[in-house]
Amino acid sequence: MLPSSSFDFGNPLAALPLERKPQQQTLSIRISDELREFLERSRRVISNGRGEPVSISDIAKILLESARDDRLDFRLEVAELQDTPTESLLAIRRKWEDLHGLSRAEWIFLAQYIQGACEHPSGNSRMPAARTLVVLLEALLAVRALRADQGVGLDRYYLGNLGMPGAAGLNERQIDPQLVPQVIAGLIQGLRAPFTARKPTLAGRSFYVALRDETLHDLAALNRALIPYLPTLFRLAARGHWIRERRPVRTANKGPVFSRPASSTSSGSLRTNASVTSEGDLQIELLMESRGVSYPLGSYPEIREFESMFEQVEFGRSWDGMYFHGVAGLLTGGESRLFRFRRLTDGIEFSFLEEEWHSLKNLLDTTLAEPQLQPILDELSMVYGEV
Repeated sequence: MLPSSSFDFGNPLAALPLERKPQQQTLSIRISDELREFLERSRRVISNGRGEPVSISDIAKILLESARDDRLDFRLEVAELQDTPTESLLAIRRKWEDLHGLSRAEWIFLAQYIQGACEHPSGNSRMPAARTLVVLLEALLAVRALRADQGVGLDRYYLGNLGMPGAAGLNERQIDPQLVPQVIAGLIQGLRAPFTARKPTLAGRSFYVALRDETLHDLAALNRALIPYLPTLFRLAARGHWIRERRPVRTANKGPVFSRPASSTSSGSLRTNASVTSEGDLQIELLMESRGVSYPLGSYPEIREFESMFEQVEFGRSWDGMYFHGVAGLLTGGESRLFRFRRLTDGIEFSFLEEEWHSLKNLLDTTLAEPQLQPILDELSMVYGEV
């Protein structure tokens, strides 16, 4: 027997575009587990971002009213995309590369993963790069510029997310329409400075809510406004997808995996051999000949985190990522600095004097700058995102 769910359609939320009726009726219907899961996914889409308490009953009412009007609410389309997220992102990439515009649901779906890319750690201490956040803020302004109403409540929400104190207490008369662009311009200026003091962590959330809640009547205009930003936005979404799903955005390889050599770089007793697998992943073998050691780095996210560790380990402080732990301190009984790293999966640890550490860092930088590796790295940034 199918589970029975009673949906009370008598209390639509003011925040949702539901028409109030003079009289409301309560309807009990039996639904399958599959349909209930679909309604639950739809509920998360509609309630996410702004903290709106939306019930399953509210979602069912939206669906019924959409069916009555012979249309499907775009927020419910997002729930369908979420059912197969990797395949949905691949389809979006194909549409973009074939120069086709995206639906509003597809833009919202991308923005959900962009929000996750900005707010959740990817296994190392880095946020998305400052230049990436600049593009995201510019895309937010591009969506806001297309609004068909005043959107004062949304402006208040954006200002709160972007770090303006007291934004929640502003009323309609207190919000100048130019205030949001001015605040964002200040953030962009700060992100372009040599040393960025603060990064707008909630910029992705604001972008998601803008695509979901702004009154936008012209889908073609939305595509024209956002397509120029899509290379960066897609990489952000791929990063969010990797964080959440732990899967690259590509079709699974069902055949055997093999690799081919791509480059070889050396510096003194250190050498790297880079290869590319049949799936398109980069592998780097680090050879420390003076120690008789071959140390493999087996995936793009692991390689990027290894690079981040060498960039960010500071004297006297430890560094923790998803794959590696790094620390720098004084050598016992002396004044020389000692750098150590340990891979968490196998517990193998290496120690280096400061000169050796910098030599290894320079070799890794040189390897990743090899011209023949750039197309491979560019593609992997689309598959895994900015990790």
